[in-house]
Amino acid sequence: MTVSHKFSNKMGVTMALFWITLVISIIGSNAGGEFSVLHSPQSLKFTGSSKTFESLLKEVFSASLGLSVEENSEWNGLSIVDPFNTPEAVVEVYIDGVSSLGENAGLKGKNFPLIVDEYEPDTYDAIEHRINQRFTNGGNKLVKIKLSEPDDLLSASKIFGEIVPQKVSKQTLQHLKYDRNEEDYQFLYELEVLKALTAKIRSGAVSADNILDFYNIRFRSLHPLSDLHGPNSLQTKEAKKLLGNALQDLSDAFVKAYEGSVLVTAVTTDVAHTRSIRAAPEFRMETQDNYTADYAAIFNIMLWFGVVFTFTLVAIVYAIMDMDPGRDSIIYRMTSTRMKKDN
Repeated sequence: MTVSHKFSNKMGVTMALFWITLVISIIGSNAGGEFSVLHSPQSLKFTGSSKTFESLLKEVFSASLGLSVEENSEWNGLSIVDPFNTPEAVVEVYIDGVSSLGENAGLKGKNFPLIVDEYEPDTYDAIEHRINQRFTNGGNKLVKIKLSEPDDLLSASKIFGEIVPQKVSKQTLQHLKYDRNEEDYQFLYELEVLKALTAKIRSGAVSADNILDFYNIRFRSLHPLSDLHGPNSLQTKEAKKLLGNALQDLSDAFVKAYEGSVLVTAVTTDVAHTRSIRAAPEFRMETQDNYTADYAAIFNIMLWFGVVFTFTLVAIVYAIMDMDPGRDSIIYRMTSTRMKKDN
């Protein structure tokens, strides 16, 4: 089948515009975040303010613990001052749904802009694998806990003991209303769980033992609260302040427990990892926003499939419109305006 030069040019331009639009859309959809170092021992030095990728955090933590790294990076924010005295533990508190806690959160530490290039980070799995490879006899404290998940709290009790949060109603609040909407209650409940975990650490649940440990603690409820009230609302600002204070207390507790030989970090991202949080105990409220954990993934799959399908359909239409039938079959010659009809 012969195709005219005119069609070839249009086809090339159309496809080029399609791919450019797709690439720009994907790059523009990459979320931002912040990597905050709340405490680092003297053997590590965090300097500068250069950006780093979320996918490289596992390499940062591995290098900090003295483990081998699998991917080289040009990021110059970390320097190993004393490779023979690396920290005994790394703590990563992962906060969903906000790009930063802001200056008013009251956190002390060093902040780095974070480029979020992973939908669901594999930091914990990578660190767990590398520690288990090095310490085949076990004994390492490898903790992955979602503060809103009762099952995770039950598993964590094997290390910390039973984690029993106080009642939300005992908190002194200015703008958040625990008894008016589920989002506020979920945040305050998860905050109490974090405080209860901090109390366990202060009581001596963990201590330095010259074996590498890794803690991945996930805080998920700030995202729906910010969506409900708005990122600049008084409620969201109060929530960030409360969470910042709780994180500082957690950091201080870990520093004391490990006698300073611990790297404590916080990671904030505005990626919508989840919209739905499992209902906390002692709260019953009907809601019509019944999103599942797979909602965001399914939405993105359908969205980009629709975009690709639409542009592909446009390209096919252009191909048929500009097609030169030439010496091809009767099917294509029937569409030619130059064909004469026999009477």
